[in-house]
Amino acid sequence: MDFQYSTEQDEFRAVLRGFLQRPSAEEYDAALWQRLCGELELPGLHIPAEYGGAGATLVDTAIACTELGRALAPVPFATNAFAVEAILRLGDEEQRKELLADLLSGAQIAAFGAWGPGAASGATVVAERRDGHTLLTGTCTPVLHGHVADVFVVPAVASLGEITAFLVRVDAPGLTVERLPSFDITRPLARLRLSQVPADALRAGRPGGLLPVVDIARVLLAAEMLGGAEACLEMAVQYARQRTQFDRPIGSFQAVKHMCAEMLVEIDATRAAVMFAAMSASSGEELEIAAPLAKAQAADTFVQCAESAIQIHGGIAFTWEHRLHRYFRRAKTTQALFGSSAQHRALLADRAGL
Repeated sequence: MDFQYSTEQDEFRAVLRGFLQRPSAEEYDAALWQRLCGELELPGLHIPAEYGGAGATLVDTAIACTELGRALAPVPFATNAFAVEAILRLGDEEQRKELLADLLSGAQIAAFGAWGPGAASGATVVAERRDGHTLLTGTCTPVLHGHVADVFVVPAVASLGEITAFLVRVDAPGLTVERLPSFDITRPLARLRLSQVPADALRAGRPGGLLPVVDIARVLLAAEMLGGAEACLEMAVQYARQRTQFDRPIGSFQAVKHMCAEMLVEIDATRAAVMFAAMSASSGEELEIAAPLAKAQAADTFVQCAESAIQIHGGIAFTWEHRLHRYFRRAKTTQALFGSSAQHRALLADRAGL
């Protein structure tokens, strides 16, 4: 396996990084999202061309996630991408053609409603059949960027205890979308309350159900956290070169050097794990092992880098005006998605038969 990015991928990364350097809003930047969809066609990178995508690979989408994470871009890319993945893998041909074009173009936004440790094997929503229709009842939380979504992918317990993914429209009767306070001010949350809400099942479920969808989500989240960790290291190194103490840059002190070196080592390990996981997307067995490994490694690395960068910056890093607190908030909240790092390592051990 070649752990090298192609020239085209490096150019794509540079273009996207430059694009995201422009100032943006804190919670949700609708204008930026429309530009990412329209000018760069970001949501459809690895989606087949027949559904309006670019037909690239998951590695390309992981590169996009890394740059979005580096910039803390306040756009619903993650939740939309995971919902699109569910529709692509679990929906039938009619559902794909009906939904994907609008979701890739930015005309509509989808939100993924499964983020807990049992996202692929447990659900807090129950589905029942009544008069030939499926109705959902329960609570689904947290839903990233749920307040701006037009359609939701919601896992629910169907007949015989099977977990099935359902599509719910934002204007469906019985659905209430509540904004929730979020520790990460760049990624708002919502709660879905469903009371006999009409829904459509994704009708072409593959073996494993939501498991491969959640594993893809883990890989892309790991890529996003990699970008955030890289940004923390860059800010720490830049500050360590500029800030002086005792007439010398603080970067010349051994303790600061060690912190930066440890950050770099963990970032390099995370980059290799993310790249391997993204390349393994076509192999179900390899992805089952690589996805939880990459998520756990990236989560711990991002938290470590955010904490170390804050320590290197000293008092200024604790001010509201400095950007580092936003990276720390993103690190801690993303670490918890789909379960903690300990839960992901336990999942890895279980899947590896240890």
